[in-house]
Parts: sequence; structure tokens; C-alpha cells
Amino acid sequence: MGKAVSRVVKIAGILAACLLISSGIVVFLNVPRDGVGGELRKTWEVIRGGLTIDSPTAVFEGIVSLGLFLFTIAVIALDMRYRYFLALLAVSVIAFLGITPPQRLIESVDWALIVFLVGSMSFATILRKMGVFTYLAAHIVKYSRGSVYIFIILLSALAWFTAMVVDEVTSVVYIVMIILELGRLLKVETEDLVILAVLSTNAGSLALPVGNPIGVYVAFTSGFTAREFVRYALPLSLLCFIATLLIFAVFKVGYLRGLEKAITSRSDMLEAFITARVVDVPPKEKKARTYGFVLLIMFLVTVSLSPALAEVLSTVAGYHVDPNSLLALTPCLYIVLTLPVIGAPELGEVLAKGVEWPSITFFMFLFMLGYSLTWSGAMVKVAYATVTLSQSIYPGPHTVLIVLLITSAILSAFLDNLSLVVALMPAVKLVAQIMVFKEIYWSVLFGGVLGGNLTPVGSTANIVAVSIVERRRKARINWIKWLKISLPVFLGHSIIASAWSLLAL
Repeated sequence: MGKAVSRVVKIAGILAACLLISSGIVVFLNVPRDGVGGELRKTWEVIRGGLTIDSPTAVFEGIVSLGLFLFTIAVIALDMRYRYFLALLAVSVIAFLGITPPQRLIESVDWALIVFLVGSMSFATILRKMGVFTYLAAHIVKYSRGSVYIFIILLSALAWFTAMVVDEVTSVVYIVMIILELGRLLKVETEDLVILAVLSTNAGSLALPVGNPIGVYVAFTSGFTAREFVRYALPLSLLCFIATLLIFAVFKVGYLRGLEKAITSRSDMLEAFITARVVDVPPKEKKARTYGFVLLIMFLVTVSLSPALAEVLSTVAGYHVDPNSLLALTPCLYIVLTLPVIGAPELGEVLAKGVEWPSITFFMFLFMLGYSLTWSGAMVKVAYATVTLSQSIYPGPHTVLIVLLITSAILSAFLDNLSLVVALMPAVKLVAQIMVFKEIYWSVLFGGVLGGNLTPVGSTANIVAVSIVERRRKARINWIKWLKISLPVFLGHSIIASAWSLLAL
């Protein structure tokens, strides 16, 4: 009873502090009527039908919406288990207090994005059932040929690639399972390998819009095509992946020496693993695996060509076909094409177990919570503060880009990176419109994804990997062990991303 009362008092204190902070921001942060501030005001007043941002109504709505958002993030940072309840609570309060019209909250959800995430997760689950990733894992062991450096390169490359072409959660679950199996065979600790795999996974998820919910969200919000991701995000992802390997090799020399000894001493066990996963496979499973590879390649090609396909369909159909909407339905096509192997009755189980429905639901309510910040005007003030800070350092759009990149990277290390990006996006939209600088969207993508590497709670992939290790091996990856590897990687990624943004964008 005493603990429950203490918990309630603590949460009430956090809520009071968040409302106090939001009051200070909304009340005392003034947006001028000229310059950038004036443009921000005009953009917002169009949304609100002429209501001024300094009116009592706007001030009240801003305090409540921003306070609830800060409260949600603060409690989630203390205990991730509360995130679903808090998102529902915040949206309910905002709707029933009249802070934001309910119909506006519903409209704010990007339903094309939700459809794409559901389809992408389902397709990835089917590919896993078809043995595509198991085959790749067995070949990692086979082609490493006793070399620990080839081994970690191939293992990390698999994590990097699978995160790029499917989603980071599906990728990290499967890669961690492979690592734990290899750890059992080699009789070695695998925590450092798990951290390396997670860092590689996050770097890979940056490369294409399909790899990370943040990437998908930025792609749908900004209108960036897969072709633009290949041009701007994929090279940065590769550079960060290479940096991750080099930094890990420098900082974990002792661990790698021990791992090499284990690989050499237990070569017979590894050979048996390869045989079981590659050679002694029934013909039916081999056919399914080959078909899965073909579908995976076709899926990647279709995703990359979605803008061109939309143009062709527009010409044939006689009406406009939106590329993002077509992309959203692309996984559905490939799920249907797996029916000769999986079977129609099994799709229900795939949807039930393969889709992260709690995360999808959480994502939907984050859309609503983020939009309430725009509707209330709180994001106008955040946007103005960001632009003012950037321009005080050095005038120019690239300064805003770097400030946003570094800010989002630091914040996403401690807060849920998806929540952060969803909250920042309204401000980014306003700044992009005013400065006519669409490239600014890349800053929150780069910062949000790469910044999540720093701590065990920085991204969904991190949390999932740590949970699997704790459940399967009864081991714990604490913050100190994580930071010993992630801190130098985080610094390296931040420098590379900043330089790439200045030179390439």
C-alpha cells in the first residue's frame, strides 16, 4: 500500500513539473509578428481559422497539450511499461477537454503508413518462416572459416542488411536468436556481440524507408522517395556501419581474441550447425527458401521503383496514383504471392503473431498527440525557438539542419526516438515551409535513428534485444556495458552524420 501511494505521489509530482515547464514555455516564449516568427504565425493561424497564438484559448490548449506530452515522455523514460496507457490517457484528456477536435485527431493518423507497417511486418514474418534468414546465418559461420574478424563482419553485415530491407525489430529478434545459438555452441558470452548487432541494425535501418518506423514516417511526411533514400540515407548508413565495425574492433580486442579461440576449438560443432541448416534440408524446405529469396529481391525492386510504377499506373488508369499510397500496399501484394508456400489459413496467425500490434497502436496515438501540439500552437513556439537558436549560432538553413540533428540525436538516446520524431515533425514541417529547405527532414531522421544507439532504451530494437538476452540467457546488459561500446560509436556516428549533412544535402 505504501509503495502504491509513493508511486502515485511521484507520478503526480512529475505531472505538476511538466505542466509548470509547459506553462513557462507557452506563456513566456513569445513569437514576433515579423520575420520567421510572422511566417510561423500565419501558417498556424490558417490551421486555426484566424485564432491568435497569444489568445487565452491558445495559451490554455498549449499548456495542456505540451504538459501532457512532456508527462508522457517523462514517465515512459522511467518505466517503458506505462507507454501504452499514457498515450491513451493523454489523447483521451485532449479529446474530452476540447483541446483538439476528435475528428482532427483521427485525421492526423497517417493510415497509409499504418497499412505499410502492418504489411511489412507480416511479410518479414513469412520470410522468416520460409527459412530465408536461417540460410544466411548458416553461411556466415561457413564463410568465416575460423576468422573472428570475418565472422563479426558477416554477422554485422547480416544485421545491417536485414534491418535495411525489412524492419529493425524483426531483424534484431532474428539476429539475436542466431547470436545466442552461436554462443551456446561456442560456450562464450554473447552480450558484446548482441550490442554490436543492435548498433549495426540501427545503422542499417537508416538506409531505406522500410527499415525503421522513423524512416517510413519521414518518407510519408516529407514525400521523399526510395530513390532519394538510396542517394542520401544509404551512403550515410554504410559509412556508419563501417565506423561501427572499426570502433568495435579497436575497443574490444580482448573479447575478439577470446572469441577466435572459441571458434577454433569448437570447429566440429560449427560444422554440424552448418550441415543441419544448409545441407540436410528437405527438398520442400529448399524450394520454399529459394522462393522466399526471389520474393525478397522482387519486393526490394518494387519498393525502389514505386514512383515510376505509380506514374505508369496513373497513365493506364487515367487518374492520379499516389506513390506513397502504392508503396503502402506493396507488402500486401507479396504476402499474397507467398500463399503457395504458407497457405491462406495461416495468414491469420501471421497477422496475430508477426505484427507488433501494441507498437502500431502506440504509434497511432503518437500521431494524435503530436498533432495536438500543432493544433494548440505549442509547436509553433518550439519551431521558433529552434530557428532562433540556429540563426544565433550562424545564419543559414544548414545550421538549422545540424542543430536539429544533434538535438534529436541527444534526446533520442534517452527518450523513445519514435515519440521524439513524431513530436518534432510538426515544427520541422513549419521550418521547411518557411525556409523552402526540404532537406531539413533528413536531420530528424539521421539524429533520431543514430541517436537511439547510445543507451539500451534509445530505440525499440535496443529494448527488444536486451529483453531477449535477459529472458533466454538470464543475463543482463547494464548501462555501463552498453555505454562502453555505444558511446564511442555514438560520437563517431554524430560526426559522420553532421559532415555528411553539410557536404551532401
